[in-house]
Formats: sequence, C-alpha cells, structure tokens
Amino acid sequence: MPTYDYVCQDCGAPFEVRASMAEYSQGLEPRCPHCGSRKAIRTFTSVSVFTGRRAGGSGACGPAAEPGCCG
Repeated sequence: MPTYDYVCQDCGAPFEVRASMAEYSQGLEPRCPHCGSRKAIRTFTSVSVFTGRRAGGSGACGPAAEPGCCG
C-alpha cells in the first residue's frame, strides 16, 4: 500500500498517510494527526533506488556510462 506525504497548512506539521491507490484516486482527504485540520497539501519526497550494482560503478547514463545501463 503506498504512503503519501502531506504537510498541514494550519500547523505546518508533516505527516504520512497509507492508503490504497483506489482510495487516493477517489479523493483522499487526510486529517492532520497533530491538530485535526483537513487543510493538507501533498508533498513529494525523494526516492532511493538500489540497482544491485556494487559501489564504484558510474551509476549514470550517458557517454561515459557502462554499456547497457540505460536499457
């Protein structure tokens, strides 16, 4: 089940909501667990991706990248 990140517009507290994609697409209206407000905006966080490569690889695509790294 995906986790969605929000920030309360009333108190500024960040919080997470676990909801199915169906619940989210139906108009999820989370309530801030700190102040109870429904005025929250969704935020986006960075995602870590592990490729299974050992440390030291270029980890990038482009002319200097290893063959096959871009698909």
